[in-house]
Amino acid sequence: MTRILLLGPVQYVPVRGTAARPGAPGPQAVLAALALRAGNLVTIDELIDGLYHDDPPSTARRVVVNYVHRLRTHIDRVDPAEGTSGERPSAVIGTTDDGYVLRLPDESVDALRFGLLTARARHHARSGDPAAAAAALEEALGMWRGTALAGLPGPAAEDHRRALTEQRASAVEHHLELLLECGRSAELVPDILRALEAYPYRERLHGALMLALYRSGRAAEALLAFEDARRVLADELGVDAGPALRELHAAVLAEDQALLAVPGGRALLVAPSPADEDSPPSAAPVRPGVQELPAPAQLPPAPYDFTGRQEQLSALVGALDGGAEHAVAVITGMGGVGKTTLALRTAHTVAAGYPDGQLYANLRGPDGAPGDPAAILAGFLAALGVPHERFPASLADRTALFRTLLSRRAVLVVLDNAAGVTQVEPLLPGAARCAALITARALAAMPATLTVPLVGMGTDDAVELIGKVAGARRLDEEPEAVAALAAACGHLPLALRAAGARLAARPAWSVATLLERVSDQARLLGELRVGELTVEAVFELSTSQLPPRQARAFMALSIPHYAEFDVRGAAAVLDLPERDAETVLEALVDAVLLETRAPGRYHFHDLVGAYARAKAKAELSESERRAVVRRAADYICASVVAAVRASQPLAGPLTADIHPRRSAGADVGTGRDAMLWVRGVLPTVVAVVEQAAASGDPDAVALAVDTVTLVPCFEDIVPLGSFAQAATALVPAAVALCGGDIAGTAYYAAGVVLQKHSSPESLHRSRAHLLRVLDIFGDAPAPGGGPRPFLLVLFSLAMLAQLELQFGNFAAARAYAERSVAVAEVSGDRELVARRRTLLLQVEVEDPERRIDLVRIGAECRELSGVFTRREDEKWLIRMLMTEAESVLRGGGHAEAAGLYRRVLERARHSGHARNETECLFRLSEALLATGDTGAAVDTARDAVAGARLAQEPLLTAHGHRALGLALRAVGEEAEAASHLERAEELYRALRRPPGTAEV
Repeated sequence: MTRILLLGPVQYVPVRGTAARPGAPGPQAVLAALALRAGNLVTIDELIDGLYHDDPPSTARRVVVNYVHRLRTHIDRVDPAEGTSGERPSAVIGTTDDGYVLRLPDESVDALRFGLLTARARHHARSGDPAAAAAALEEALGMWRGTALAGLPGPAAEDHRRALTEQRASAVEHHLELLLECGRSAELVPDILRALEAYPYRERLHGALMLALYRSGRAAEALLAFEDARRVLADELGVDAGPALRELHAAVLAEDQALLAVPGGRALLVAPSPADEDSPPSAAPVRPGVQELPAPAQLPPAPYDFTGRQEQLSALVGALDGGAEHAVAVITGMGGVGKTTLALRTAHTVAAGYPDGQLYANLRGPDGAPGDPAAILAGFLAALGVPHERFPASLADRTALFRTLLSRRAVLVVLDNAAGVTQVEPLLPGAARCAALITARALAAMPATLTVPLVGMGTDDAVELIGKVAGARRLDEEPEAVAALAAACGHLPLALRAAGARLAARPAWSVATLLERVSDQARLLGELRVGELTVEAVFELSTSQLPPRQARAFMALSIPHYAEFDVRGAAAVLDLPERDAETVLEALVDAVLLETRAPGRYHFHDLVGAYARAKAKAELSESERRAVVRRAADYICASVVAAVRASQPLAGPLTADIHPRRSAGADVGTGRDAMLWVRGVLPTVVAVVEQAAASGDPDAVALAVDTVTLVPCFEDIVPLGSFAQAATALVPAAVALCGGDIAGTAYYAAGVVLQKHSSPESLHRSRAHLLRVLDIFGDAPAPGGGPRPFLLVLFSLAMLAQLELQFGNFAAARAYAERSVAVAEVSGDRELVARRRTLLLQVEVEDPERRIDLVRIGAECRELSGVFTRREDEKWLIRMLMTEAESVLRGGGHAEAAGLYRRVLERARHSGHARNETECLFRLSEALLATGDTGAAVDTARDAVAGARLAQEPLLTAHGHRALGLALRAVGEEAEAASHLERAEELYRALRRPPGTAEV
């Protein structure tokens, strides 16, 4: 019958013929996988997983089928001696719907026969026949021809190779121990020494050598063998000899005659390996009911790519390696943040300080459920030598026995992924010299020597980790893309490793390619995976334990894309009382699904937020998601209304006709605090408005339109251009879903925002939208027709005047400004008229074709300034003072103008009107340049350019660059001056300003 040989290079042996290699390494790997499960179905998917480490190619299935076809050309050929009945024998490799079966008995596969022989040896050993057991192992070891599965690719081959190699080493140990039991001590010494050359770290072999030497009358050499063992273990592994080896050493020192007995002494050797785990206990155990095992060393390997965390590592090592009694260290943080990695690095660092061993347990089951402490204790007790039949039944009794066994030892217990204090407490050692290192998402109630909360990595460490996994070449070739990829991964170690692993497996991909893929929120989580472990799966473990109410809140809170939210905002979104909302929020913080920077302030980690939104899309209905967006829009609108009422002189008319709201909005404070609140929540407001525009809900759209309409009240402190996309999207949504006044308001809001956008083309779109407002509401609606149409037309006329002023169309600007004054006068509101007159004065001053009557301009400016001062309208007072200063500058009073601008600048800075400050800076630079103070002109102009960059307004930016260019030219910096002047001219041309209008 055909035989398959795996204990060396893979070969097949026909019934009559010589051994041969069945094709290339790929087919050999498939044959090995079938042979190791001979007689059983192996599916094609299992074969694919065994061949490829991660992300198999699309052709993987076809490759496996092709490999099997090649194997059949070798193995399924009919031997001349077979088939005498005239019937063709069944194929050796059979096919089913799902995969393949190798139709051979276990005896025909050498690796399986090896297992049968080692089992036979254990049976003979239990029956008291060490000679027969040794003979069976001798036959088993004789089948090896080198490294098992030599040269085979794929993760399955690697796993089987490691397992078979370990079985071989255990068989060698057991074989030598059996020969010792047979009394062959002296002749075994050379064989044991050869075995130690192959396996220098196996304490059983060192013990066998000591026993063989001692029984051969070479006690001194036995003691030297112990010292050699200690040196090898300390120098190479950094660990001390285990308790069993130390006790054997003590027995040799004491000249214990019991060691000379045959088969005595086995009880003092290291306990049997898995190959002979069923061997009977020694006749003279060291401790009643407990076999003496080597010091447990259960720590998984230290992570090779450990990066950063030096401060936390030092603190943990100090807590566990400083001689403190009953030390307990806890590492907490969200899933994927690197708790286990840090714990293992710490544990390996301090392991030498715990000579009696290290115990490790993952306290989370494969299904994500918390592990049973009783089952975990069973594993610990087995590692400490307690036979299974002597395990106590109750958890309390197991804990008591566990602590008794550790009472005189120094053992480090590492408990990974703890679910809570109740699960952890029974697993803690009681001895003073023992210590515990625990990882958990949260473990606030755990008394600990040290608790280390982990967050995402720093930028440099995150970039370094990607480089370690993907290769340092990536960092050198695309440093900016790697940094951006690290940010897209939220600096979360698991995500960083996943991204690095994908790059490592795809050398043809650039970092920019992966960055583009993860930038798509719909694909983000799917791109971040390492084999079967995905970022999404880690988050799922956290959410699977949530009660239904918290789970729905977790999803709902992610929908509005809040950058940060407070209790009041969350209560509005969840439609809960504030106290109930706070309870839910704190529970999500405890589950490490929300983060908090300050009391009452909450936010999602970027990746957790992306996961929550994906989960909400899958599990919440469309109507539920739409209701969340509507409530979020209601809260944002109410908050902006509150900010307007707290800070704007015309708050009453501005907010009189706003869409009805359920929420009271945020606590925005008063005056300047309200303005700063608007600046702080700007990204959230933009995000909610965009969602409302896309929601298909008319109420949400109407609320978003009202919000954007009010935001220009804060144009001096926030860049309105950031609303361009949201405001533009609202227009078709309002027209389709709302119509009437809401649609007209949407045109106005988009027109105002686009006027402040950084693109010059946006100014022309702004003009079209504002003209549409006039078409909808008429040229001059009366105030009695409602505040909304009247104010929208009034403000649209003013905006159109400012637009034409930016284009350099002074006649058109003057006409719109005059019409806005006329409309304002109908209202009878003196301050409203004063604002419109300020705009008209600005047109008069800036028009180069008009002669400026400084006396008249000065008188009007002082009159209007008085109005604004009495009404405490700081923003328009600043504008009025700037218009007055500009008139003085254009009249040739350069020094006087500079003085006025300085006073205005101080006022603008004090009140926080950033846009007015920027405009004042470039005007002041022009005045200083005219006075000959060129150095101050340069410095002031640089500040103006920086401010314009933040304001994102094209004309303001052009003026700033022009002012800086002229000032630099005056100090002889021609090259830099030319660059700024060219940039200014580009912007002027894009704005279609006539030649010469940029000159002072």
